[in-house]
Amino acid sequence: MNRSIDSIIAKKVSHDVGILIFQYLNDIEPLIQQSLTAEKLKGFYGLKGKYSKGRFVCPFHHGADNPTSLSMNDNKRCFHCNACGKSGTYLEFIMYMQNISGRNSYNDAKIFAANHFTKLNLGFNSIADFEQKLKDKILERYRKTNSLRYTDYYDIWLLPERYFSSKEQSQVRQYQEEQQTKPSLEVSLSNSTNKPGFILESLDLEMTIRHLKAQNIIVNGITDYDEAVQFAKNSKLIKDFIQNADKLNSVDKLTDYMSKKYNIDIDTALKYGLIYFDKSSQHQLYYSDFFMLNNRVLFPVRDHETGIVVGYQCRRTDLSAPRHYKYLNITDYQDNLITNENGTTYRDFVPFKVGNFLFNLYELKGKCINTLWITEGIADAIKLSSMGYDAVSLGQANLTDYQIYLIDKYFGKDVTLNLFFDNDDHKIGQNKSIAAAYRLWQFGFRNIRIINTFKEMGKDITDCSVKLRDDDMLRLFINHWEEQAYSFAPASNEDLSALLKTGLYSESEILFIDPRDVERIISFGEMLNKYLDFKNMTYQQLKLLKKLCSFKEDEIKILLSLSTKDFLDVQNTNETEAAIKENSNTNIDSTQEEGNVEGSLINISKAQLFHLKKRFDIGIIKKIDNECSKKQIAAIVGNIIRNKDFDVWDYIPKNESHYSSTSIASSTNILDDGNFTPVYDDVSIPF
Repeated sequence: MNRSIDSIIAKKVSHDVGILIFQYLNDIEPLIQQSLTAEKLKGFYGLKGKYSKGRFVCPFHHGADNPTSLSMNDNKRCFHCNACGKSGTYLEFIMYMQNISGRNSYNDAKIFAANHFTKLNLGFNSIADFEQKLKDKILERYRKTNSLRYTDYYDIWLLPERYFSSKEQSQVRQYQEEQQTKPSLEVSLSNSTNKPGFILESLDLEMTIRHLKAQNIIVNGITDYDEAVQFAKNSKLIKDFIQNADKLNSVDKLTDYMSKKYNIDIDTALKYGLIYFDKSSQHQLYYSDFFMLNNRVLFPVRDHETGIVVGYQCRRTDLSAPRHYKYLNITDYQDNLITNENGTTYRDFVPFKVGNFLFNLYELKGKCINTLWITEGIADAIKLSSMGYDAVSLGQANLTDYQIYLIDKYFGKDVTLNLFFDNDDHKIGQNKSIAAAYRLWQFGFRNIRIINTFKEMGKDITDCSVKLRDDDMLRLFINHWEEQAYSFAPASNEDLSALLKTGLYSESEILFIDPRDVERIISFGEMLNKYLDFKNMTYQQLKLLKKLCSFKEDEIKILLSLSTKDFLDVQNTNETEAAIKENSNTNIDSTQEEGNVEGSLINISKAQLFHLKKRFDIGIIKKIDNECSKKQIAAIVGNIIRNKDFDVWDYIPKNESHYSSTSIASSTNILDDGNFTPVYDDVSIPF
């Protein structure tokens, strides 16, 4: 078999099985659980005994004949044999009866139960069967087309349409357009105009967390939270900093940095255990060859149950230093040395997932709190707390379900939540706060307020604090922002359905849109539908339309004054913005494009994107992704890592319409890495 088609199969199977495991089966599990009863299990497996009493002969131990030894409980959906001690859930009962084993056993049991105990017909009998059917479909397509483009296989899908990402949906539309003049192939997507209505579901928090923990155990053998605590208790790095804090902390440098960067005094910094680790202290570490902490401020994150430090968020103090990540989440040293492709030997670290904790929760969990402030950055929570506000930090831009669980566990659903995310130019913080508010609402929280700073003063509370240098004045502003806060209420299902049917947004994307803007965006989408056929548009063009939703009405009229053909011919967001600027004096912030950059890239990995952002603007990065091979991309990134002088146009195929002095000049722009994902975490960590 062609090695390239092998790689396509491997990538597609890995992606789709991931979605199958973590989304689809979790979504249908409530239906599966409802369908599993003692009566049905008795009938299916021919158990001997009395269903009315839930007692049966145990099918697991040899010589069993007691009709009451095995008990089944429909309320808890579990079984237990008093004779042999065998016990577990109903799904585990199926696993034992069907002799299902292996790393996918729990999900295979779900699939079996769905096919035999519900009215669902999944079309596959196990994870392995799913993989084989997917592989067969890809090979069938390959035999007809001989295509080695990964995007030509996106529309091959064994799950319902709603499990497509917006990127995949747009690529499928593009693929379908290309195939119109060719022999028809099987396509599982229906037109976007036929999408069902959107329903904002109420979610059960306890059940969600149970499923999350179960998946952790299936994949890792232990929950993420328990694993993090276990790592922390055995961490040589944490032990170093706990036992030798006085020796390893450069207090003078910490004082200077915290004052200049955050306007936080040294007493507060030391109260929260902050450490400035200077390079000169490296020799005192357990592993003196470990250099990743040098010249960083360490923010300790504590376990909410025990109060022990579970890891450090480490913020680089010198942003001009080359080849260093701005943020690292560290819990321990790696014991083994690693040699990279350049032959350099170094010691890596063990990361920790901040989404399992809330910074400052341990200090607040015993208090009776009416209003809880939630920030992205840890420094923001420290600043608010030092001024008398009850604040916790997510340590990232995303609010995880487990963090919501912690809020509910310690403060209840009646607490007022002030979401105080960054008011940044990219609108990432604002969009994330809306998504967080929707998720909280679905889990039953009703007192949710979204708070923003005055952008002129700074994007977050510490920015404003540094600008004012007056906590009394800052407190007046905070109280004013709280008074002017947006009391969140979700858009109606009717409006969300109307927004979905415009074809501009997927179900997941519309939950990032401010409910106050939904009606305007619906009108915008319906107006554009008169001029443009969204089904025939590329991903980039759809992305541009979403960006234009923030434009003013007169700017939209300028756009619509262009003919449909002219608009569809536009391949670059910057070109369209330039066209609008040419007809008006509007100053459009071009950096908004970067907020969703990762979603538009196909060939560039997250780690490669991090390095490319240091050298090139978004237009060049997209061009590299579209026109360079993966080998060429690796060569470009390698040159950046080695800090070599090179001409990126030596790698990009020459195209006169883009190979201009303007483009070449823009390729040398150095961009700040502040809004990009740390290498060992899922989301950005804005400080």
